[in-house]
Formats: sequence, structure tokens, C-alpha cells
Amino acid sequence: MEIVQSTFFALLASFAFMIVFEVRGKALLVGSIGGGISQLSYMLFQLLGDLHYLVPFFFASIILTLYSEIMARVFKKPATVFLIGALFPLVPGRGIYESMVYFVEGQQSLFFAKLQETLAITLTLAMGIMMISVIFRNFRLRSYFKEEEQI
Repeated sequence: MEIVQSTFFALLASFAFMIVFEVRGKALLVGSIGGGISQLSYMLFQLLGDLHYLVPFFFASIILTLYSEIMARVFKKPATVFLIGALFPLVPGRGIYESMVYFVEGQQSLFFAKLQETLAITLTLAMGIMMISVIFRNFRLRSYFKEEEQI
């Protein structure tokens, strides 16, 4: 039940976040579904057990980027329209907040530990997004050059 509830609230949060970014029409709904998918995939990978804490973030970012790239082709919009909404539930906002609290309170060791964890999550998300985006861009360029050679 916790997974369903978390997925639903991630979908709602993504919906609200995309409204702030003035996404309209079907892209708003599709991007919000991406937020639910990213949260669901993150939680399912967490259930696998003895994995490093970054592994669920990595695979969730791969899944959300695949979803965003496919939806970008279907709706003929930039992938970032869908990627922003789908990424929103995974962004480590709490880690950033906690590290700043530790910094203000003067707890240097806790500050650096939490900051390191937050940066690791952020870089893991970026790596997953970059891997899939590069693959999709490669296919797009390859098909462009094939069309050019046939002319």
C-alpha cells in the first residue's frame, strides 16, 4: 500500500510542478505520469534488498529518461518537457535542506556527510539521464545522416 500511495503522491507533485513550468495539454498529464513511474521504479528497486543506496536512483533515472525520450517522440516535444516532471520526485531536496541545517548549526562532519550523499545522488541521476539521452541522440543523428546520403 505504501508503494501505491507514494506513487500517487509523486504523480500529484509532478503535476503541480509541471503547472508551475506552464506545461499545457496532454504533455502535463503524460509528464505527471512520468513522475509516478519514476517514483514507482525507485521504490521497486529499493525492494530488491542489499543494493547500494545509489542503485535505485540510477535505474529509476534510466527508466524515467527512456519514458521521457519516447514520449518526446510521440508528442513531438522536447524531452526536457517530460523529463523535468518525471525527475521531480527523485531530486534530493531533503538532503540539501538537511545539509544546510547542519552547516548553519556548525556541525561540520554531519554537513559534509549529508552533502556528499546528496551530491552522489544528484550525480547518479545525471549519469542515468546522460546515458540514455546520448543513446537517443546517437540514433537520431545516425538516421539524419542516412537520409542525407540517400539524397
